[in-house]
Amino acid sequence: MKKLFLISFIISIAITAQDFKRYEYKSGKVVYKSSGSVTGTETMYFDNYGMVEVKNTKSTLEMMGIKRETDTKVIMKDKWLYTIDNKTGEANKMENPIYSMFPEGGDLEKAGEEMMINMGGKKVGTETLLGKECDIWEIEKLMSKVWVWKSIPLKSEVSMMGISINQIATSVEVDIDVSPDEFKIPEGVEFKDIGNIDINSLMGN
Repeated sequence: MKKLFLISFIISIAITAQDFKRYEYKSGKVVYKSSGSVTGTETMYFDNYGMVEVKNTKSTLEMMGIKRETDTKVIMKDKWLYTIDNKTGEANKMENPIYSMFPEGGDLEKAGEEMMINMGGKKVGTETLLGKECDIWEIEKLMSKVWVWKSIPLKSEVSMMGISINQIATSVEVDIDVSPDEFKIPEGVEFKDIGNIDINSLMGN
């Protein structure tokens, strides 16, 4: 299950990393609704053109008659990912698996495109969501699709290991004032450093 969520995250970052600023807007807020094996909501805030970002997720996984509720916060800041489970108090810290692949001062646009190609990604069309025209990226190897508008993912479909995660934006706001507190690392939380994630192993290479 954790592998599926990591792959979903990596896909969205790989696509948006095609631009040096990640997103074309300085700041924003996107609210998503999840369906499929996982139901719930996710609220994403970003600033500094996506170089800092937080995702607050409340969801329920239902599989084989068993339900599991989750309440998590994921903060991307200073090339690190901080994951906090608000229910258990478990907190992990790891190197962002995408940014560690980009050489300092390198061509992020080229690197992002090459990464998508290496993952088997290709553009397969366009679709309008919330009045915004999105490019549709398909990654057959991961049985995944992502709808992207101005570098911001508005919809994604990931299916693996009998679990499907479908996510679609219900509202999008850009160039808004976002409080720095949204990205603040909570005080008193001890993070376990789990190092880096091998993307190739996640994809079965």
